[in-house]
Amino acid sequence: MESKVFNIGNYIWECKSSHSDPGGAIDPKYLERAIALLQSRWENRRTPSGYYYVFPVNLINNDGRRILEEFKYSYTEIDINYYDRDNFQGLIQELEKLSDFESLVNYLKSI
Repeated sequence: MESKVFNIGNYIWECKSSHSDPGGAIDPKYLERAIALLQSRWENRRTPSGYYYVFPVNLINNDGRRILEEFKYSYTEIDINYYDRDNFQGLIQELEKLSDFESLVNYLKSI
């Protein structure tokens, strides 16, 4: 069955966490496997317009940042970004200020 998620015009937010060190840095091996799986799903060039990794309980160390940046620059036609525990906390604080769904959508489009 063909995915209807990985299409131009769709923006996907995926939460990930590393079980090897909860609260610590995301495991680079775990991150590499997750990206490889995602890339295999994109083989037929069915890609979204945006893809965002959120690591709500983990930090991103230099190894993780390097892996994510390589992934990002491999797909320049896709808006790829990532947020670690500290970024996520800031996002939650900003979201708490929003009062309706339209405000939420506009805020998410702006980041």
